[in-house]
Amino acid sequence: MTSTQQTAHSRQHSALLCAVCLVLCAVSGCAVLGTIKQPLAQAVAAGGELLDDGYADVAGALHIHTTYSHDAHGTFEDVVRAANAQQLDYVILTEHNTLQPLREGKQGWHGAVLVLIGTELSTRGGHYLALNVTEEIDRHQLTTQQIIDEVARQGGLGFIAHPYFKKGRWKDWTVRGFTGIEAYNVAHDTLDENKLRLALWTLTAPPEPFYLSIIDRPYDPLRAWDELVARHGKVVGIGATDAHEFHLWGLKFAPYDIMFQMVRTHLLVPSTPLTPDLVYEALRQGHAYWELALVADAQRGVRFFAHDGQRVLGVMGDEIRLEPNLHLTAILPQPALLTLFKDGQAIATASEKSWDVAVSDPGAYRLEASLNGKPWLFTNPIYVRPAPNDEPTAPSTQHTE
Repeated sequence: MTSTQQTAHSRQHSALLCAVCLVLCAVSGCAVLGTIKQPLAQAVAAGGELLDDGYADVAGALHIHTTYSHDAHGTFEDVVRAANAQQLDYVILTEHNTLQPLREGKQGWHGAVLVLIGTELSTRGGHYLALNVTEEIDRHQLTTQQIIDEVARQGGLGFIAHPYFKKGRWKDWTVRGFTGIEAYNVAHDTLDENKLRLALWTLTAPPEPFYLSIIDRPYDPLRAWDELVARHGKVVGIGATDAHEFHLWGLKFAPYDIMFQMVRTHLLVPSTPLTPDLVYEALRQGHAYWELALVADAQRGVRFFAHDGQRVLGVMGDEIRLEPNLHLTAILPQPALLTLFKDGQAIATASEKSWDVAVSDPGAYRLEASLNGKPWLFTNPIYVRPAPNDEPTAPSTQHTE
């Protein structure tokens, strides 16, 4: 990054923090914010110029294939080059049914990018991302549920992959114990629907206009995600590249340089420098949102949190109790069309850069943002649980003769 770019980035960051300060001051009378669970909000500096919410926003790409898989031509080095060029903070490789890159010592820092190694397992129920595992899993000898349990036994995280892929839909919706689902998968929510157009554009025109043209809201995966949340109580949603760079006639189809702009999953981590544990814990907690960076650069500047006017109570992925004066606040780097969803249903919209909404009912509240008719941002829900005195009590089992 040049000094000019660093200065511009610093100014953008300062402007965002000032916007956060203004919003919070408006709802709290500029009270100094306390801490709940984690140091979500620390203090407002003199003059209201700085608000430290205790989290750093890191951007990365996950679900990536290279020549370690049977169906990709891009190399490990190609991934590292593209990720560093785009100033990503982390990437997660998930080769098909193997942890070979992990055994070869590929996990770790490569330039300014933390490279993590997982695997994509082909189970009887569908494809399953296994992250933070260290032992190979024999998918042939285990049921889908047993594979999910084995990932958990290793301390790993598991995500249902591309649930609506035409050639391999997820079939077993009875399973339990998974971490989350790919609520957006570039390869199968966009590219799979446009293979001929992809070939024609790659041969005849710059790639960015084509890829931008095929971006659409992933209705089916989002609906499946909302249904899983309703059934299981908390399910983490992620945006996945499913990148398989393919080479033919000296051309690159679905190159990493484009795929890493199609979707980036941002994580909120409580400290830096980044570590594998910080990445995996943020994913486990759902402290995450994803952006379609071809639509616009989110500049690591999205916030979606709950507060009561004096305290920040939680961020995306957190579970909080319903209490008086509960509000949800969204802060974006630029104005967009915002839609607030409660339990999978759109309940409010606004065209704003910052938005504050009062909450009076329990539910899973998540945010979507669009720009110029294109989907742009998707957050994980903030789970508002009933207040203790509002929770239903179990019926008495006592009886009289």
